[in-house]
Amino acid sequence: MLESMNYKLFIFSLFIFLLLSSCGDNLGFFNNRKSGEEFSDPQEAKLRKYYSRLEKRKTSLGLLRQDGGGDDTPFDVDDIVEVFEQLAFYNEYDIDKNKLLPNSNAVSLAKWKSNTNIIVRFGDSVDKRQKNKDLQEINTLVSNLSKITNQKIKVSQQNVNTYVIVANQKEIKNLIDEISSQRPEFDPKRIPIITQLPKEIHCVAMTSMSSEPNSAISSALVIIRNELPDLMRRACIHEEIAQSLGLTNDSHFARPSIFNDDDEFATLTKFDEVLLQILYDDRLYPGISKKEASQLVRQIAKEITISL
Repeated sequence: MLESMNYKLFIFSLFIFLLLSSCGDNLGFFNNRKSGEEFSDPQEAKLRKYYSRLEKRKTSLGLLRQDGGGDDTPFDVDDIVEVFEQLAFYNEYDIDKNKLLPNSNAVSLAKWKSNTNIIVRFGDSVDKRQKNKDLQEINTLVSNLSKITNQKIKVSQQNVNTYVIVANQKEIKNLIDEISSQRPEFDPKRIPIITQLPKEIHCVAMTSMSSEPNSAISSALVIIRNELPDLMRRACIHEEIAQSLGLTNDSHFARPSIFNDDDEFATLTKFDEVLLQILYDDRLYPGISKKEASQLVRQIAKEITISL
């Protein structure tokens, strides 16, 4: 979610594909800051004020809903199929160093085949109270996503392949530098935009996979600004962690959904759950094309909606 648009990026290298989505306008690493302790950073204070005002404006317009949709947001099989194809087989932008380039080419399906083991890294600016709150939100979401997809997704410090960073602007670069020493696919020297986020980008999700045919997602990186207020922060956690599972695009046809840059919904909806169930149906394999998947997606959607 961006205030005005949503950046979706596709990056190619000789060995690795990177899919990057952003949202704009468990066990983790803890430090010894106490709840309520002041963190003096003029830039952080300025951004906190900006995002607080933005959240108030959005909620005053009826945006950032947390009700999952209802009678005012009906959907059918045709809606599901159309939106799934937009989310799973397209990316809005390519990236050239630190430039965003329009992209309308279809891509192959991306999903995890291995277990998804998530670790949460906090910057020093995140106090203990906020850490506990964020971890509770992440753990609850991850447990829900695991049930929806029937995929083993958990917060862990073992065999980590997904990194969630919660930090302020200054801390993000240092944490990514540490991670990239183990995961070179996230080297900020190759993709500087992830450590130089403009304030319009609130959060980012990036997934990587081998460039070999039919490769699955092998790692992911999620960045969430600590400067965000509660509801925008929750929206970022839901959208970016969900998108790191493979639905990396957005669509203005997606409703009710967090995969829509209109910011109407802040938290995962029933429609989003259906989309994720389709993505992780065994009949859809990593690397399958839109054309090959078309009839399968419709069949799976029909099967799911019968039980709704």
